[in-house]
Amino acid sequence: MIRRWLSLLIAQAIFKAVIRVVMLTLGVVIAIAAAPVSAVAAGAFAIAWSRGLPPRRLLTAAAWCGPMVVAWLAAVAVAGRSSVLLAPYHSWVSFWQLARTGAILPAAATIAPAAVPLGLIVGALAWSYRVRSLRAGAGGLSPASAVAFDQRQWRHQARTARARISVPSSTPLIIQKDLLVVGAVIRSVGHKTGPVAAIGYDRMRSHQVIVGTTGTGKTTLLLRLWAGFMAAGLRRHVAGMSDPPLLVVLDCKGGADARRVADRVRRVLREAGARSTAIWPDEASLSMWTLPPRQLTTTLVDLIEHGTGSAAYYTDVMEALIGLAVEAPCGPPGSSQELLTRLEPGWLSMAYAGTGTPADHLMIRSASRHLADVALRFRTLFRRLGAGLDGDGGFGDADAWYCILEGTDQISVAEGQARALVDLLASFAARGPVRREILLAVDEFSAVSRRLPIWQLYERARSLGLAVQVSAQSWHGLGVAEDERNRIAATAEGGVWLLRTPQPEPVVALAGTRKAVDTTRQLRRFPVWAQRGSSRLHEVPVVDPALIRSLDVGQVAYIYRGGVTYVQIKRLVAAPAAVAPGEVSLAGTGAASSTAASSTAASSTAASSTAASSTGASHPEAPALPDIREILDAAFGPELAR
Repeated sequence: MIRRWLSLLIAQAIFKAVIRVVMLTLGVVIAIAAAPVSAVAAGAFAIAWSRGLPPRRLLTAAAWCGPMVVAWLAAVAVAGRSSVLLAPYHSWVSFWQLARTGAILPAAATIAPAAVPLGLIVGALAWSYRVRSLRAGAGGLSPASAVAFDQRQWRHQARTARARISVPSSTPLIIQKDLLVVGAVIRSVGHKTGPVAAIGYDRMRSHQVIVGTTGTGKTTLLLRLWAGFMAAGLRRHVAGMSDPPLLVVLDCKGGADARRVADRVRRVLREAGARSTAIWPDEASLSMWTLPPRQLTTTLVDLIEHGTGSAAYYTDVMEALIGLAVEAPCGPPGSSQELLTRLEPGWLSMAYAGTGTPADHLMIRSASRHLADVALRFRTLFRRLGAGLDGDGGFGDADAWYCILEGTDQISVAEGQARALVDLLASFAARGPVRREILLAVDEFSAVSRRLPIWQLYERARSLGLAVQVSAQSWHGLGVAEDERNRIAATAEGGVWLLRTPQPEPVVALAGTRKAVDTTRQLRRFPVWAQRGSSRLHEVPVVDPALIRSLDVGQVAYIYRGGVTYVQIKRLVAAPAAVAPGEVSLAGTGAASSTAASSTAASSTAASSTAASSTGASHPEAPALPDIREILDAAFGPELAR
């Protein structure tokens, strides 16, 4: 019995070995017989592996061979030497006949119309099987094969994306009239993408969220998005498809770095077609007093931080007095000094004498003892806010506004300025004399999130033609409370841009999960896997938090409708500044000074700024200057530090 059992085992092993040898021999024979197809398939497989290409890219390449195949079959039909159906066979025979005589090039030309598309298809199928088997855990020689393969493919894909954006003119700012190009695609999950990552202009007209720590390329991404919004919006406006665009940026961190970025933003937007960019409050000012009286009252009261509990009484008194001063019979005040004048003792009584209602006079008498305290608080407030909100400009005076709020060292001032600017912009969007397609970008939102309920704009601004884009260094920087952060994220219909951050889980959860196949296999002997096992479906995150934590500088994950696309951002190279960095004059009283500065800079880079932007070449009128990239790095620091 034992001998029979051993004999059966030996026979079974011999039979399996023979079958494997026969199958291997048959495969080798077929590969040699179809050598042209095998060579193309092997080359396609190798290229896909080395560049980290998805299998569909090989299938797309095969589809592009369709015109060649059609032309070849048409030539065969016209010649009439053989049937169109038998053309591949006759080409294969001719290939081997020419190859035996040593005519390799004519042989390759004869078989190419049939071998190239077929080889690409075979290579795509083989590469797809390899990717899917390792992703499911059914391939590889060791338990770590799937992890090592994925990490290796990520490096290959990132290297390919960096190489693609380094080619001049490979990633233009705008394609197909209104598609904004952000950079090169590294990989995607749940999104249909090509080599270049582009989003529609309608995405920029929806709310967006950007999260990423300092030094990850967030400024580079924002510049690209702002310039693309301006360029695409102007093109659409010229074509009569939409209202003119208006970009309003609130830089809430302030300081010298904000002013360097502001200068770079102005030059980049000039390249994108913006006629003027106003820098607030250094070069331009706005008038808060153009708000409707009731809105002005609400804004002025909100600029003062109030207490709770018994302090709410003084808030009501302040609101009543400010309402009386703003809605006086003589009309609303036109400046901060005029408002302070109205808060002096006796002015309200004189203003409402003979015209006010009994309720107004009663309110004036009951609240008059608090008038000096209210005036003191507003005098202090206006001194902190400065003259930036006490000018005569409006948002319609420029194509773009870059507002610098000193949120790093003067948080309370930045909070008040942000609230006033947002109220002014909302009023302009609702009552402006000219309709504009507005993008409000709030950078470093955490500095003003305590007193600026931006989520209200997220929920109500679309009806005003106003899109809001908020950026922060972390999820917690999007709001003080978790409810506020969730509201902002839930209404970000334009997508979420996620750069490297140490705690990506709350943002990653926005993308949801997807179904994946998990295969268990038996380990016969390390490191050889057996072919037996089981598979099951399970849910995995669409965005891998570990991958987000390891993103390099300039890499971003774009989360949109349950999918993600990983992008290598293409840096925008603007024309050099009109004056040396550090010598830029920040003096000015209105938007006209910003326009003049922009026109001066534009005249110094006339006719060559576009070429410099696309190629990085130095200015033709100053050939002794270094490369533009070197100028930018010297002025603003290396790109990796942005």
